[in-house]
Amino acid sequence: MPRHWFHSPRYTVDMGAHTFPTVKFQRVAESLVERGVLSSAFRVEPGDPSRDDLLLVHTPSWVERVLDGKMTLDDELRAELPWSKKLAEAHALAVSGTMLAAREALERGLGIHVGGGAHHAFPDHGEGFCLLNDLAVAAERLRRGGLAKSVLVVDLDVHQGNGTAAIFRDRLDVCTFSMHQEEGYPEKRERGTVDIELPAGATDEDYLDVLTKRLPAALDAHRPDLVLYQAGVDVHERDLLGSLKLTSGGIAARDRFVFEACFRRAIPVGVTLGGGYSPSLEETVLLHVQTVREALAVFS
Repeated sequence: MPRHWFHSPRYTVDMGAHTFPTVKFQRVAESLVERGVLSSAFRVEPGDPSRDDLLLVHTPSWVERVLDGKMTLDDELRAELPWSKKLAEAHALAVSGTMLAAREALERGLGIHVGGGAHHAFPDHGEGFCLLNDLAVAAERLRRGGLAKSVLVVDLDVHQGNGTAAIFRDRLDVCTFSMHQEEGYPEKRERGTVDIELPAGATDEDYLDVLTKRLPAALDAHRPDLVLYQAGVDVHERDLLGSLKLTSGGIAARDRFVFEACFRRAIPVGVTLGGGYSPSLEETVLLHVQTVREALAVFS
């Protein structure tokens, strides 16, 4: 059972009319407290990561461009984000949030980051609303620090975590397991350790049939010391950026299976929330809240 959970109000950045509603993580945090799922007394606000942490997986040039306001127009277009100091700070803070959640997981079995999951960030550029890859930095920091010899990133966002896959290509100590839709974003896929593509329109039954067969095999093959779970809810049937057709109940079953599979094997799990773009912000918020509820139900 986790002692602390991690979130910063500074994740919310005004970008005007934008597809990614940065306020959603704040609304998730508020809803979790309002519903008595988590206590505000145990919320820890991440601090800024060191540049050395970011340089574990990113190039010096990219870190400088992000943090020091040197991103070009091409950089912004590729990441689909308008640079601002507050936005850069938010993405850097999210790296710290995932590192803290990962450490909490190793100590307590479960770590919850109400944010994070920036799996499209590459070593030298950003993509898909992602500037800095918090999952990759956390995995590499734990490995370099001797806290985990092996890490498995379980990525169930509707889009392939192409940045994470590229960063850890051909690595045996940090592996990736990604289930995502076979078409759409990103146009160019990277080769991860395990990549499973599902057709547009895949239902709860379709999805869970594949997940229940493939994830246990990956956990048993890689025997990780830690799972970092990118629990994107853009697999939902009403999501604007995905074409899978999972219901809320299907997503709950997905999350429950991931947590139970790890719990049975005594594998700690660090949770990041990732994507979610329903027409209703409140619907997305409730789906993320549901993920945290499922985690606590298994690891309590």
